[in-house]
Amino acid sequence: MTDQPLISPADPQDYEVALRRFWPVATLAILALNLLLFVLMTLAGGSKDTGVLLEFGASYAPLLRRGEYWRLVMPMFLHIGWLHLLVNGYALYILGPILERVYGYGRYAALYVAAGIGSSLLSMTISTHVAAGASGAIFGVAGAMLVTGYVRRDVIPPRWGRAFGRGMIPFIVVNLAFGFTVRGIDNWGHLGGLASGILLALVIPPLGRNLLPNERSELPMQAIVLLPIATVLLAMTATVNQYRTFQAVTRLLTEGARFEVAHQYDRALRSFQEAARKSPHDERPHEQLGTLYLAQRMYDQAIQEYGEAVLLSLPDDPQPRLRLGMAYRLKGDLAKAQQTFEAALGKNPQTGEAQILLAELYAEQKLFADAITHYQEALRLDPNLAVAHNNLAWLYATSEDLKYRDPKAALDHAQHAVDLTHWKVAGFIDTLAEAHFANRDYQEAVNIQNKALALEPNGRELQEHMVRYRKAAGF
Repeated sequence: MTDQPLISPADPQDYEVALRRFWPVATLAILALNLLLFVLMTLAGGSKDTGVLLEFGASYAPLLRRGEYWRLVMPMFLHIGWLHLLVNGYALYILGPILERVYGYGRYAALYVAAGIGSSLLSMTISTHVAAGASGAIFGVAGAMLVTGYVRRDVIPPRWGRAFGRGMIPFIVVNLAFGFTVRGIDNWGHLGGLASGILLALVIPPLGRNLLPNERSELPMQAIVLLPIATVLLAMTATVNQYRTFQAVTRLLTEGARFEVAHQYDRALRSFQEAARKSPHDERPHEQLGTLYLAQRMYDQAIQEYGEAVLLSLPDDPQPRLRLGMAYRLKGDLAKAQQTFEAALGKNPQTGEAQILLAELYAEQKLFADAITHYQEALRLDPNLAVAHNNLAWLYATSEDLKYRDPKAALDHAQHAVDLTHWKVAGFIDTLAEAHFANRDYQEAVNIQNKALALEPNGRELQEHMVRYRKAAGF
């Protein structure tokens, strides 16, 4: 779409001057910010990674309720994959400059950001899914163009008349219908943005005048632009601070875990406590502290830390409650343990996934007999649970307690896991290589590990295992 002045100058030279002088600065700034954040997310681990999205401020209702209000602003600048970015970027490139010329960059920017906030607010009020994207704010632009076409018709140049008012109805209807029929699209965000744009256009009037043929298209500074700029800067500052804190806490937890493996418990304790101090609302340090105390049979301290983790954790994460139940069980309070397990998994946790969670918990505490029992129960409930086959195979192949090692069973379960996933999961292939290693078939372990590395050539753990296999095979 070519840029055009608000009216056609009488002289062709005046037309070229007016065309050259107009720049949809707000739209271009928004597009640039979208692209910048997309690149940063890609470098941080990928825009499709849920963890990265959350670290960059994607909308997620439980975190908003925790007090992370910048999530009302940031989602409109984040995108999940290149296609998502390109589709929304193209829609904004088409619609944004038209509305910006009528409203001016200041009012347009205020409308865009406010509609994006409205989109995020409705989305997080109703939905509990992680969401991101500019489409809610773009629906706000469409809503504003719809209202302006009916209420402010006098300020719209005739040549753009069809883009406003009823001209927006097909765009809105088609995209809403698409959102309702395609899975994974946050239509509540679309509706929130649309409603916000309609309401804002009723309250915020356009600039109310067209350009004269020889008039410069740069309008005087619109002070209202400071409001959306300040809002976005505050949200981005809060996101950066949260991101830095998250990364610092992650480093401390990793450091503490290394100390724990090395049996340097005092140093591990200090690392975990420092992590909890840095981020009081992060459940991870409390989980690590609970695990550290549990390993030292300090059950009351473990229960206290796991209880804190339960209060801070997200509602769909059962792990803190499962660990709390384990602490009660090891302390001997079986009634509390049963109550806590039921709170995490329901009163009848007879699903394969629930049994896997319990098995992993028991294996973590080196209660291998209980872990094996729950893995076997998971496979009884669903014989095709690849992850249960894989985890049971790893336990049989590598158990610290030799009494529970069973190399032949490990090979059988590992082969099932790989076959069920069609040799497409590097971690499962790694387990199969480990099972061959446990059966002293070192050459085959090397051959199979090559297939795992072909899928994940930079996998550090896979590389370390390969060194061990090659050494045993005499390479």
